[in-house]
Amino acid sequence: MRTRRAVGSILLVALLTWGPPAAASPAPLATLRVGIAPPAATGSGYPAVVGVAVAAGGASYADVRIDGRVDVFGRFARVVAAPPAAPGVSATGIAADPRTGGYWVLFSNGRVEAIDAPALGGPRIPTGGWGQYPAAVAIAAAPRGRGYLVLRANGAVDAFGTRAHGSLAHRLAYGATAPVTAVGIAVDAATGGYWIATSSGAVVAFDAPALGAPSLASPLSRAPTVALAAAGSGVVALEADGHLSAYGTSVGPAAVAMPAGAAVAVPAGAAAAGIAVAGSRLIVAIDDGGDAGYRNPLRAVRALVPQEIDQGVDYCGSGPVYALGPGVVLNVTDPGWPSGTFIAYRLTAGPAVGRVVYVAENVTPHVRIGQRVTMTTAVGVVHDFTTSLETGWASPTRLGWALGATQYTGKNSTAFGRNFSALLETVGARPGLTLAGPPGRLPAGWPRWPAGG
Repeated sequence: MRTRRAVGSILLVALLTWGPPAAASPAPLATLRVGIAPPAATGSGYPAVVGVAVAAGGASYADVRIDGRVDVFGRFARVVAAPPAAPGVSATGIAADPRTGGYWVLFSNGRVEAIDAPALGGPRIPTGGWGQYPAAVAIAAAPRGRGYLVLRANGAVDAFGTRAHGSLAHRLAYGATAPVTAVGIAVDAATGGYWIATSSGAVVAFDAPALGAPSLASPLSRAPTVALAAAGSGVVALEADGHLSAYGTSVGPAAVAMPAGAAVAVPAGAAAAGIAVAGSRLIVAIDDGGDAGYRNPLRAVRALVPQEIDQGVDYCGSGPVYALGPGVVLNVTDPGWPSGTFIAYRLTAGPAVGRVVYVAENVTPHVRIGQRVTMTTAVGVVHDFTTSLETGWASPTRLGWALGATQYTGKNSTAFGRNFSALLETVGARPGLTLAGPPGRLPAGWPRWPAGG
């Protein structure tokens, strides 16, 4: 695959250690701020990072961006561009092949792209519908390079080149009111079994030691759990706000146990995205990027499940929804929308300055008309419903109307909806699912995004 020289400084990678490193553990792999500048063709932004993995021996590590681009750091620094994903499909994870030092990149439709690693296939997941086809969300290498495991949002596990040991399929409330999704999988090198983490903070063992971690019946974690990594004799779970929880482990042969309440600092408006272990150190990938000052407004929504793109983008989940960036609130309610909520704010900075964003449906507003918002302002809290949230571009002159309303036939993804989905994907949210039918056109000069749209 074609590579490109790395330039710029965008991605924040935090390198943590909490005990004396073992003599055999690798030296720090990078400075705190490293990254890859966007190609000139992508315009003003660059895609968000969604995962990180460490190569065998710790000589290098790689992050994967939501468009499938892989940035490799350390001894073998390079950039690898995976083949483009289909509309509505995004990269969701990365795993290192311990035999070759290469990587496997996972996409939401189950496609697995092999980079200097054997191509073993992946589950085939339809990309349409309203979210009834659970996406592939995480990938983990089997011990000693014998293939990999693919985890789906409903807790199902597919094995390639190895065997599965069970799953959470039919045990999670996926697609229901108050949904719970699977988010991470980590393999136990001693038994070949694995642990699965959920968005609620549970960690469930399958032919691996029970670690005393929260169960499916335990109270919710403080923030959505987003990733899981095997570490020493156990695992470390990562939450979106940077909080870390270790179960049954002290990382590295000479390391001490991670203190309770450990966390990595997450910059305002950013979110933790992935975690990997290198000796006695953790590598936590934090997306502090976005597009020209915009941030992922759905970063704190728990069990986020993408649904269809129509006038805007529909999602299922629960939790706070933030403003994309600086703006002024124009509207809060409208009786024509479910629950009577239609929050609209005009962006005052960035490439979409002057455009109006809406957040509607089953949302409790937390702002008022005239209020100035920033990327750290929660404009509302979305509640658990089969369809919880719709967000997109709003009419600047007709309050309560989505711009896509004039293009919507009742069964198509509008051009405005696709454009907003591409913006959300660029800043780190999973894109919506594309419906058939002509989308219409965007006005001349409408902003475009690295993820498309």
